[in-house]
Amino acid sequence: MRMNKIFLACLLVVTQLTLRAQVLKKVQSRFDLYHQNTFQEKLFIHTDKEQYLTGELLWFKIYNVDAVTNKAVDLSKVAYVEILDQNNHAVVQAKIALKNGSGNGSVYIPLTLLNGTYKFRAYTNWMQNFGADHYFEKQLTLINPLNSPEQQKNVKTGQELLFFPEGGEMIEGIACNVGFKALTADGKGIDIKGVIIDQKNDTVARFQSLKFGIGRFTFTPQANTTYKAIAAITKKDILIKELPIAKKQGYAMSLIDDGSTQLTLNIGTNLSVQNVYLFVHDGSKTTIATTANVVQGKAAFHIDKTKLGDGLSHLTVFNEAGRAVCERLYFKSPAHKLKIEASASLSQYATRKKVNINVLTKNENNQVVDADVSVAVRKLDSLQGMDQYDIVSYFWLSSELKGNIESPGYYFSANTPIIHTALDNLLLTQGWRRFNWDNAPVSFTFLPEFNGHLIRGNSSNHKEDNIYLSVPEVKAQFYSAESDSTGHFIFNTRDFYGNHEIIVQTNPNVDTTSVISIQSPFSEKYNTFNYADLEIKPSLINELQNHSFGMQVQNIYTANRLKQFHTPTIDTNTFYVKPYKTYRLDDYTRFSLMEDVLREYVSEVFVSKSLKNFRIRVLGKPGLLEGNPLVLVDGSPYFNMDRVMEIDPKKISKLEVIRDPYYYGSSIFDGILNFSSFKPNLANIEINPNAVVLDYEGMQLQREFYRPSYETEAQQNSRLPDFRNVLYWSPSLHKGQINFYTSDLPGIYVGVMNGLSNDGVPGTGVFTFEVK
Repeated sequence: MRMNKIFLACLLVVTQLTLRAQVLKKVQSRFDLYHQNTFQEKLFIHTDKEQYLTGELLWFKIYNVDAVTNKAVDLSKVAYVEILDQNNHAVVQAKIALKNGSGNGSVYIPLTLLNGTYKFRAYTNWMQNFGADHYFEKQLTLINPLNSPEQQKNVKTGQELLFFPEGGEMIEGIACNVGFKALTADGKGIDIKGVIIDQKNDTVARFQSLKFGIGRFTFTPQANTTYKAIAAITKKDILIKELPIAKKQGYAMSLIDDGSTQLTLNIGTNLSVQNVYLFVHDGSKTTIATTANVVQGKAAFHIDKTKLGDGLSHLTVFNEAGRAVCERLYFKSPAHKLKIEASASLSQYATRKKVNINVLTKNENNQVVDADVSVAVRKLDSLQGMDQYDIVSYFWLSSELKGNIESPGYYFSANTPIIHTALDNLLLTQGWRRFNWDNAPVSFTFLPEFNGHLIRGNSSNHKEDNIYLSVPEVKAQFYSAESDSTGHFIFNTRDFYGNHEIIVQTNPNVDTTSVISIQSPFSEKYNTFNYADLEIKPSLINELQNHSFGMQVQNIYTANRLKQFHTPTIDTNTFYVKPYKTYRLDDYTRFSLMEDVLREYVSEVFVSKSLKNFRIRVLGKPGLLEGNPLVLVDGSPYFNMDRVMEIDPKKISKLEVIRDPYYYGSSIFDGILNFSSFKPNLANIEINPNAVVLDYEGMQLQREFYRPSYETEAQQNSRLPDFRNVLYWSPSLHKGQINFYTSDLPGIYVGVMNGLSNDGVPGTGVFTFEVK
């Protein structure tokens, strides 16, 4: 009998250990499955300012990184940039080329825009798979000086008080922390102070916000009892809000950080269970997976802080069935830092004088490291204040949490107990953005653009057909794609910059009825527009007039300088790279008929005619190729050989010949004949009537930032006015020195720097000087 008891006890222990291992293994498997198949990108955009007048240029730098490691990633080669109004309608759109995780550009703020707050957002095609929550977004203020300040319409009124029990739920009879957030209708935090009362009007807890309307309180909800909060915003403004109803049974959690090397996570439950399971991850890897025994409804986990990753950690508690029952976030200050130090040679400068700035990028040990840094130097005044968005707070915090965060830079401004508490309060009231245990598998509808911009479209004939796209220009671009059973097709373009006319068509010898449409590459998913309405105070009118006058002067006197663009370095070869032979028609006798040209001196082709229809075949290495060659005129395909023969040879400058079978995408061509006219206008030949011809904006050409020089006395004494309020912009600066000249505008100037080290450590820096 005694041996049987020992055996049963051992069996029970083994069974419990096996069950524990199975729960943790199940959780780990779900986590691994998600991350092994779900690579995510993350963007940060540094703009030269955050307030603009219509008619100004907005300059920006794009940082594209691995969402987990923050290291620059070279997956996507295109980023999409938009400015949206309060109805989420795009007023500005651009496609920006990315290389090695970096890109930059500029957009013109249209003169027709109304005064207001706008949303600046950016994303890649791959990011569209994960929803608009993962796009980069920031608020811009755009002011049209030609419009008088408007009275606000549909002014949002009222306040909101939200409650967030730590771990997710309040449980009857179990003490818990409750985070709260008090907001105006425009989403701004408001300071409040109040009490929690029960249905008998007895006070059970008191609370007061710490920062941005956010705080916490502790109390124990009782069975069959309801609670409400009474909060005072002002002496006359009282806010009353019901608390969530406590659940009869469940789990509650409480994380304690006493400043030591360990965290204590207490779990309380009124369920009859023996174990709870803790799973901690930092978004990329599992840092802790352990079990605790439940004794009299309580369990405790002791967490070694050194095992946690830098930044946010996600602490999730699971029950014995492997279901997540409560969770919360914890932030560990990053050990690795990027310090961007900059100093001007002087603290004051006269107008039109040279400014030298020494820039160094250092790690946490003050060792100089390489980093990619963007720099903007602009005037600081009552209209244009300090930036509200920086790369450090965005990468470590804003990009990982749901919803808008008010003044995210505050949480990284100093290392004090108050800021630590304010940050932990924030984490109680903001949800985790990148991973949720209840997430369904991601459906990958959008492909990564790892070669270039993808042009998508649809054919009305829902069958598999070859579709062709051409860009008639000096450097002809030609692409082939195959539509699927739904008629959808994708062209993978390369080095497609600027605005051009594109031609999309099928082979009319095969299909004469298809209607082709081209889709917009910009996202149709939007987050709620929750920025406050613009209020132009009377005290800003004088500064606004000065800015407007300076902007108009610059646009009048330096318009040509503002319209200079860099020519991108691109591959100028055609898609077949090198032809077998090139015929420059001026080197031969000029015939009046294309048939004579091909018959007389293009030895690689054989022209025949039957039933009044021409046919062209290419003579390859083994002999005459059986199928039809691809015939291009300025990059556009021609399938009707009769129409090719109608081309006026005097308008053609050269003919390139490929004499072998050529495989291009899903298409196979028995040779290629590529005619180039003196002007890329398709030699004035009428194209396929079923073809779609439209203007299409490729990737943006990079505009040159205008920086005048005042080296000579003549330049300094020039009567040409210089009212620049942005003195310097560089999207990619490496360690060293920058220099520029002051304008004719006196005042305080600030240099704002954002950067990323090769190891994925973000950093920011600021310097100031005065112009008199």
